[in-house]
Amino acid sequence: MKKKINRRDFLKVMGVVGMTASLAACGDSGSSSAAASSTAGGDDGVITISYWTTDRHDQAYLTPLIEEYNKTNPDNIYIDYQVYADNYSQMLDLAFSTDTAPDVFKLSGTDPLEVQVDEKKMLLDLSPYMTEEYKARFWDGAFVQGINSWGDGIYSLPFTASACRLFYNQDLLDRVGISAPPKTLKELVDDATLVTKQLSSEGIYGIAGNYKSAMSAVMRSIDPVVQVSGGTCYGFDFKNGKYDFSSYREVLQLFREMYSTGVAFPGSESLDIDPLRTQFAAGNIAFYFSLSHAEPGVYQSQFPTDINWNCCQIPSLSGNTDGVQNLWFGGSDKAVNASTKHPDEAWKVMEFLHSDEVMGPYYTAGLGTVMIKSAVEGAEPPASIETMPDLAIGSNDQNWPIRPAISIEGEDYSTVAVQCIFGLKDIDQAISELNDRYNNAYDKSIADGAKRIVYPNFTAKNQDTSV
Repeated sequence: MKKKINRRDFLKVMGVVGMTASLAACGDSGSSSAAASSTAGGDDGVITISYWTTDRHDQAYLTPLIEEYNKTNPDNIYIDYQVYADNYSQMLDLAFSTDTAPDVFKLSGTDPLEVQVDEKKMLLDLSPYMTEEYKARFWDGAFVQGINSWGDGIYSLPFTASACRLFYNQDLLDRVGISAPPKTLKELVDDATLVTKQLSSEGIYGIAGNYKSAMSAVMRSIDPVVQVSGGTCYGFDFKNGKYDFSSYREVLQLFREMYSTGVAFPGSESLDIDPLRTQFAAGNIAFYFSLSHAEPGVYQSQFPTDINWNCCQIPSLSGNTDGVQNLWFGGSDKAVNASTKHPDEAWKVMEFLHSDEVMGPYYTAGLGTVMIKSAVEGAEPPASIETMPDLAIGSNDQNWPIRPAISIEGEDYSTVAVQCIFGLKDIDQAISELNDRYNNAYDKSIADGAKRIVYPNFTAKNQDTSV
């Protein structure tokens, strides 16, 4: 059932697309109304398949490809491509409640997969359309229960992903005599301290974080360090089926050493990510944690800079990779409406959007880290990955299993973690209280009918979910 794309027609527009498409930074602005990327309509007898997304940064790249597809109608299909900005989740919910939902759409991420499948009946099972050959196009471990698979069904295809990395200013490292980026968290503390000690008189500091948003900051710094050090994923211990934040203890202590002793850029507790990037681009910050997919475009178009910057893998406590890092938005993106009147045609649109002919040049243009192995293997790597190889997603970047859905009382773990980092809470007491509150919430969900998640052979490295 593998789709044959008219390669000649698409290659005609590749030259223009490759030159004009660029990666947008996180938090780009846009109108709250939909922006139609293709004109409505089509020849008599042509089936229109509506496709909704929020990916404005893909619009310049994808529009000419969809227009070419609509001109040729290779499958007797016309794609009505709509790009939305604000309030997408509410618009999608309203569309489903009024039977006006699109045929193909980007998942909003507001509900767990099982809710969208079992309760709301929103998603079509794609597995009947997928041969083993088609599934083999994606990276190993691409299909994960609770992320894009549920039961025996597959409800979304892997598309792009991102992982956290440590970004650094090589010019500053050279100035203070640091020969290589740190492999352990203690080395990062020492390096950041050295930079601040030698250069703070010039307004230059060793590290900064975007701690204005606790969840955003912790998920791109504390959490990945815990994960690659062999700890839990956002506090959940899959082996024993409970929450346990004890693996955060040493990581929080070392972060506290940087952020409570004057090593970090002043005001990090109230910094957002873009003001942080502005200071990094100006040469005032040596290290910070962020996402592999975003930073190349940021410093190319949003905050152009002449500094010599690079990235490296997340440092661990031991210096070894003792666990895999959980991907950001890896594995799930687009789905098909379970109530579509044209499921076969909607699947053909999914095939087109995930085809090597579309996703290979997308990867080469640096628009995203593509989760489709066949597209990546047949394409030239983007310039950013050629110059900074650690931007690439590797075998130590994977989807962790889905965690329990619970409702806790009081502050979440990321808020508490930030308070610990800035010396506002005792770390041991905070971890004890988090364990109590999160496990109480989990026990309540079990009492209400949820099934306890226990994988007895699971480790942060092997990700064995057998029971």
